[in-house]
Amino acid sequence: MKRFRNKIDYRVIGVLLLFSLLTVFPYFLNNFIYHQDDIFFHRTRLESYYEAVKQLDFFPRVFSGMGENYGYAADLFYPSILTLPFAVFRLLGMSFVTSFFLYQFLLSLTTAVIAYKVMKVITGSTYQGLFFSIFYTTATYRLIDQSIRGALGETMAFCFLPLIVYAIYRIVYDEKDSWLPLAVGMSLLIASHLITAFYTTIFIAMFLFTHINLLNKGKFFSFLKAGVASALLSAWFLLPYLEQTLQLTFNFTKAKLWLIGLDFTLADLLGNSLSNIGKTSETLKPNFGLLILCVIIYALLNYKKLKDSEKRLTIATVALIIASTNLFFWASFQNTFLSVIQFEWRLLIFVSLFGSILATRLLFQQIKKPEKTIFLFSAFLIFVLTYSFNVQTMEISASKNSYIVTNENYTEFQQGEIGHGREYLVKDTDTSTYFQNTTPKIDNTVYLSHSTQQHSYKTSDYQIELLNDAVVQLPKFFYIGYTVFVDDKRMTNYEKDGLLTVDIPAGSHDVKVVYSGTTIQHVSVWVSLLTATGLFAFWLKESFIAKKGKHAVNSKV
Repeated sequence: MKRFRNKIDYRVIGVLLLFSLLTVFPYFLNNFIYHQDDIFFHRTRLESYYEAVKQLDFFPRVFSGMGENYGYAADLFYPSILTLPFAVFRLLGMSFVTSFFLYQFLLSLTTAVIAYKVMKVITGSTYQGLFFSIFYTTATYRLIDQSIRGALGETMAFCFLPLIVYAIYRIVYDEKDSWLPLAVGMSLLIASHLITAFYTTIFIAMFLFTHINLLNKGKFFSFLKAGVASALLSAWFLLPYLEQTLQLTFNFTKAKLWLIGLDFTLADLLGNSLSNIGKTSETLKPNFGLLILCVIIYALLNYKKLKDSEKRLTIATVALIIASTNLFFWASFQNTFLSVIQFEWRLLIFVSLFGSILATRLLFQQIKKPEKTIFLFSAFLIFVLTYSFNVQTMEISASKNSYIVTNENYTEFQQGEIGHGREYLVKDTDTSTYFQNTTPKIDNTVYLSHSTQQHSYKTSDYQIELLNDAVVQLPKFFYIGYTVFVDDKRMTNYEKDGLLTVDIPAGSHDVKVVYSGTTIQHVSVWVSLLTATGLFAFWLKESFIAKKGKHAVNSKV
């Protein structure tokens, strides 16, 4: 026990806790959340998942209460499993606002810990590990995602990107078989934010193509193992996703690049980065921050003196900065699969990652001072700029009388609760018409006035009366996996105009709708669980062998 205590560096823990807390300070001192761009969607998503967890349903797929009880497949296309800590906070009796800020703090701490461990292993330096951790965790674009955009998925993605970079670095440059960290990192990234995972996959492919001369059979096999393991670990999400998209066309499959991105210039990006401000969601100023800008300027001015690895990092970061603006010809990709990015300044997440790595390399390589001195000065500067950013954001929100989410109003329902783009609806579903009336209707024309309805978890009951046999469109958005009973008899259902539709004979009927899921949904969860169990057992075995080997070496010495 004493030996274990000696291994714990409480100073490191203190720094990681302090800067993780700083990312949500002083926001959490308020008993409300200032309006964020995606807060309404994520508010409902978080609470819906909390309700699912209360039913011990960890993979609900469709949140039946979303969209005025039309049901929305947010969990099917935007996994909620990593929001489980929020649900646990709610189950412990904490309020929505308190649980929200605690969860944001936990995400920051997770990001800080992973970033620290990764850089500590790569450099062997505690101070470099700490610097990279706090620099990356407090990166301006991450703060914008967390506290201005309310981009919960991207905020989660920040957690796992360093793990992926670490695994690739170890495989390509250290010739270590680090396929397992890569598989786990990619699986967690997929569970966090699919768009970031998609572009990460593209960048990995580009990296491997440009470094083909460094790859041998062993390295190639490491990437192959990582890919297969990641696919199996993510089967619980990928297989149901494919099942739906191969049979139905959803809005997100026809995504368009938003004008807000196509109008974003390099001058806007650099000006915003100099300002150390993100404004509010209504007047957003996307940027990567003053510190990364200074690092890039220094790297470009001293480019000839840099090591080859630092030159590559500089080129990659500058290229991503350019690609984050309309200097890159994004409009040409308007009708391609690349348009799922929606707005190109999403790439600032990668600028934040590579810029933080570059800052760590340059600061501790170029400055001839003790590492402790460099770190303390840098930590003070990062603290001041982060605190300044947060208080300015709060002051701007207060001065503009931004909408606030409180424990009293967070349950208020609005049409926009399913997200701005209605991405997870069958293409061309007309929500503006449907939300005007939430009762069943006949042949897409007449809403049934003689009907009652009752809703519970995953189940909706309707009592309807028909004068003639009719095609009835139920007030449920269509997804594969619904079961419909008419007077306890299972009926065939299908999609019409984006709604769950069933043919019902004349007369009075009790209609029960249950989202029971599909065989693929249920089986895929077990595939991933069994894979995770097998990989965990493999990791324990490898750890035991490595520890045993180290023991043997020490004994001989």
